[in-house]
Amino acid sequence: MKTKLVASIVFALSAWLAWGAGSLHEKDPAHYSVTPMLVLGALALVSLVVLFFGKPSTAKAKARS
Repeated sequence: MKTKLVASIVFALSAWLAWGAGSLHEKDPAHYSVTPMLVLGALALVSLVVLFFGKPSTAKAKARS
C-alpha cells in the first residue's frame, strides 16, 4: 500500500515536471534542451510500472513462497 502511494506521488510530480520541461523546450529550444523532459518522462514511466506491477523483488519472493 505504501509503495503504491509513493509511486503515484512520484508519477504525478515527474509527469508534471516533464510536461513543464517540454513546454520550456518548445518555447525556447536554444536555451532549454530536451534531456530533462526525457529523464523525467523515464522516471514517470518507471513509477507507473511500479504502481501497476509492484516491486519486482516482492513479486519474486511471493512466487517462491
